[in-house]
Amino acid sequence: MEKINRNDLSDNIVNQIDTIEQKSNKKVEVYSEFEEHDTLTLDQATHVTGDEVIKVQITNEKYADFVLLHELYHIELEISDEPSINVSVTSGQTDVDGRILSTANAIFEALEHAKIVEKQVADGSLTDEVHEAYIQGINVALEPNADIDPANMTFYRSLVLLDAIIFGQVKDDTEWRTNYNKAFRFVDKAMEIIKENDLTGPFKFRRALVNVLDAYNEMITAAGYESMNYHEFLAVTPVVSERQLRLSLNQTYQIKHSVFKMNETKEDAFSLLAINDGQSVASLGFDVDKVNPEFYKKFYQQTVKETFEANNIDYVIR
Repeated sequence: MEKINRNDLSDNIVNQIDTIEQKSNKKVEVYSEFEEHDTLTLDQATHVTGDEVIKVQITNEKYADFVLLHELYHIELEISDEPSINVSVTSGQTDVDGRILSTANAIFEALEHAKIVEKQVADGSLTDEVHEAYIQGINVALEPNADIDPANMTFYRSLVLLDAIIFGQVKDDTEWRTNYNKAFRFVDKAMEIIKENDLTGPFKFRRALVNVLDAYNEMITAAGYESMNYHEFLAVTPVVSERQLRLSLNQTYQIKHSVFKMNETKEDAFSLLAINDGQSVASLGFDVDKVNPEFYKKFYQQTVKETFEANNIDYVIR
């Protein structure tokens, strides 16, 4: 892995790095570890955020500027007031946990791409050549050389196509619709949700995220598979008004004894669910022996703000 000198980066990239460094108070370091890639995908640059440094690594040499800028835009959103997904619970099965989180992250990033694609069109990094290479990569991804049963293949293709429609901004998807019509049942529903919400604002971004996750889960359960349990497994940053922060907890949230365990202690988890959409904003590790009607009564008397601050729950003001 080789560190890339700032002087070797384009002005667009340097400007984006400056923006991130100013907003995050962290240094951004860029490294290359180029590999031979047959296709262009949006995961050919990754990053790790530390206490003082954000390390970005790119693996695609041919489209290095594009994938690097793409990752930097993701980082800018990450450090903004955009709601995020957090997980502090486990099902006890690594493969189950991984499947829930990976599908949720795929949907989350697809929604971010609705904002990032506009930036990459505006800065000139999403050229016709790059766009064509990206679509070629999508077509390869849609026909993986893997032994996957038809239902799971539909679930997988649904996520690939959602991202393709959002970031690829494809005007004619007739061939895809003909070949993958089952997957488009979810994609079309997700796009309706996205079009109904302005994703540039945190409240509507969160609402769209929760609703698209619900739509994906409905596809899973309709096919006879076990629910993803996104509402309890994931904690999605709450977006609240100042007035809501002053309300007593029981007016806006409810506690549910979760089917999951706390990841660190493996003790029972309790989900703090928003009453309006049923989505968890945090998983709390109460002592089960002390959870009784009197405990709930006292806990619910706190204000929303007191609860958030006492339990280190991040939130965004509307």
